[in-house]
Amino acid sequence: MKYFICGDVHGNVRAFDAVLAGYRREFPCEFLFLGDCIGYGAHPDACLDRVLNLPRARLLLGNHESALFDMEERDQMNVIAAEALGWSESLIRGRYGEEIRARFVTFVEERKLIAAHGSPVDPENWTYIYTCHGAGEIFYKFDFHVCFIGHTHQPLLCSLVGGEIPFIEEEPVHADMADRYIINPGSVGQPRDGDTRAAYCVFDTEDGTITLHRCEYDVEAEAEDIIRAGLPRFLGERLLRGE
Repeated sequence: MKYFICGDVHGNVRAFDAVLAGYRREFPCEFLFLGDCIGYGAHPDACLDRVLNLPRARLLLGNHESALFDMEERDQMNVIAAEALGWSESLIRGRYGEEIRARFVTFVEERKLIAAHGSPVDPENWTYIYTCHGAGEIFYKFDFHVCFIGHTHQPLLCSLVGGEIPFIEEEPVHADMADRYIINPGSVGQPRDGDTRAAYCVFDTEDGTITLHRCEYDVEAEAEDIIRAGLPRFLGERLLRGE
């Protein structure tokens, strides 16, 4: 069995389409979405249409989806994030509320695999996990072989035995069945690791490999859409820097 894992699309439809082209090449596989389909970008409706119509998809709730329905959470966001979410809300006008509530969950657990948008230790608090040290509690709170997380927009691969393992693009990491792993594939629509390309990963349970992929898309056009929509200019400019 193969799992196709991605998240943090943030309304970036061109990046999502590039990633979905990779999904079609890998199919058949299980699709695991790590949350935050909306926020920041100019195409929240198109991105929600795509993710909600994917076959065999498990959809995790991100803090931006959650803040659609919880004003207290929105008040805790930074000013730019809250403004962008309010803009997204005005565009989608409640059309996806029922489906988001019905389809998006805060935690996935199956066949020695767990997943959450932030830390699964307390998934509704949206904890950022940037390092293996920060991930330590997850290893000791849960029994799993692989754990997938998002939220930071930065790829991360942690081994309980070996610590942080560098991801080399397109080069499979062979997962030892006796070890345990925490993986963040990075962001589809708003990478913050200095690489502007969209990120996703594939976990193949048959050969025990985890592979990070990056794909090109028209970053300039997507940034221009953000600026033209009247969203904060910073959100478009940061796409061009990958940060």
